[in-house]
Amino acid sequence: MTVVDPVDPVRNFRLLSYQSQYTLPADYTDTRTGTVYPKGTSIICDNLSTRLGVTLDWDGTINEVSARLQGRDTGTTRTVSSNPLGDRYSAKPSTFEFVVGPNTAPLSIGQKGLSAQDIVVTPVRTFTVKGATFVDVQARSSDGTVTPLRQSVQALPVADCTL
Repeated sequence: MTVVDPVDPVRNFRLLSYQSQYTLPADYTDTRTGTVYPKGTSIICDNLSTRLGVTLDWDGTINEVSARLQGRDTGTTRTVSSNPLGDRYSAKPSTFEFVVGPNTAPLSIGQKGLSAQDIVVTPVRTFTVKGATFVDVQARSSDGTVTPLRQSVQALPVADCTL
C-alpha cells in the first residue's frame, strides 16, 4: 500500500510588500523627466547588483515562487523561479529575495525565508533614472495549482547609482 501525502493547494496568495536594498536618502528629481522621487523610495541600481525582497502571504502550500520584472515603458519581462520549496506553508508573512544583476534583468531568486531586517538598506547619493520596473509574483503548489499573478502597485525606478 502506498501512502500519498495530500497537497494543500495554494490559495489567497498576496503580495504584501517589496523593497530594494537601495533607497533614496532624500527627495530626488529626475533631471530628464522632472519626476520627484521621495526620500525612502526603493530603486534598482542598474550599475550594481541589487537585492530585492518580496513579502508574501498565502493559505495552503507552495512549491515554487516566481518573480517577474516588467519594464514599465518597454513591457519587456524577465521571470525567475525559486528552487522547489517542498510544499511550504506561509510563515505569515514570508519574505523571498532575488538579485537583479548589473545592466541586466533579474538573474536569480533565493528560496530562504527572510525577515525585513535581513535586507540592509543602503542609501544612494546620486542616480540617473533610465526607466522603471514592476515587480510581480506568482506561486505554484506541487499539484500544479498556480496562483494568479500578483502585480506590484508601483514600478521601482531603474537607475545608475553612486553610493
